[in-house]
Amino acid sequence: RAELMSVTNRLPSFDLFSKTDATVRIQTRTGAILSIVAISIMALLFVHELVTFLAVDVKPQLYVDTSREGKLKINMDITFPALPCIYLSVNVMDKAGNHQLDLHQNIFLTRLDPNGLPVADASLTKEIIGSDQKEVHVDVETDQQKDCGNCYGAETQKNPCCNTCQEVQEAYRRKGWAFFEPETIAQCVKEKYLEHIEEQKNEGCNVKGFVVVGKAAGNFNIVPGKFILQNARYVVDTELYQRGGRIFNGTHVIHHLSFGDDFPGMKNPLDGEEYVWEEPNVSGMFEYFVKVVPTIYEDLLGNTISTNQYSAMKYIHRIPVEEVYARGVPGFFVLFDFSPIIVEYKESEHSFLHFLTNLCAIVGGVFTIFSLVDSFCYT
Repeated sequence: RAELMSVTNRLPSFDLFSKTDATVRIQTRTGAILSIVAISIMALLFVHELVTFLAVDVKPQLYVDTSREGKLKINMDITFPALPCIYLSVNVMDKAGNHQLDLHQNIFLTRLDPNGLPVADASLTKEIIGSDQKEVHVDVETDQQKDCGNCYGAETQKNPCCNTCQEVQEAYRRKGWAFFEPETIAQCVKEKYLEHIEEQKNEGCNVKGFVVVGKAAGNFNIVPGKFILQNARYVVDTELYQRGGRIFNGTHVIHHLSFGDDFPGMKNPLDGEEYVWEEPNVSGMFEYFVKVVPTIYEDLLGNTISTNQYSAMKYIHRIPVEEVYARGVPGFFVLFDFSPIIVEYKESEHSFLHFLTNLCAIVGGVFTIFSLVDSFCYT
């Protein structure tokens, strides 16, 4: 028992927090002001540290893309204030030879009035356009009585009849023929095709939707005409659009353009891109060169999003009307290629022990610094 009492009596000598008797403590106004400032700074740093602790940390990693297969989803929302929908076609072509021409599925074209507002009660009918080089005598009444409409030389064994203007244009496209005289086609006269064109000549068009393509370099384009196959190569038939010397006014607004699904914090560099065409005597060919970067995003719960980011560069060709085809095709083109690097983002939480360590550092550091300042001011 005596030894235990001896150890108990010697224990206070290990006290690192020695106390001063209250009767000898001196409190000053300067010390009070410094104390208030110190507490305020501690509180501010505590809030900052708490916000940092609660925030999700996203760490990027880079590695080589070894995958050989995959799909690319292209999302688009683009407005052309000076291009009528009746002329436009949306097409996707890649270097693997997979071509999707004049897309309709998941692509929606909305007619816009000169003020940029949707045309009320306008049902958009997309006709196939091209140009014919033949002289044809139109006999509307005779053609209306036939069950098998005339294809004007473009009929095939598989498709011998053309009962609508669109079917005639499709037959011409399969033959690789141009089509620019709808007034000579009975079906087009019956359907008042030229009247529809005249009705929409001052309208604009909004192109919105998505298309899924293979993982191969290529391009998607929006052009004032349809692709036709001539001499084993695809060309754009813009003859009908250019009747009367009309130029391609490529004024456009890219509301949204992405390659895959969005993830938190994702930025698409072409969103909000706008260009106003102000050259009345030449047509424009707008090319956006895009480098697509495969991206994987994993959240705290382990859910992953496989998508793509991209960088972009713009180039504009100015094409006189008489030099169309020789110097390029007027239109809007996005040429995309893939990066060999995958970026992976992974969400993680901050360590609670790290949070406590920082809080101790804040309290101890601020207290020590202001103790030195108070001691200096007092002495």
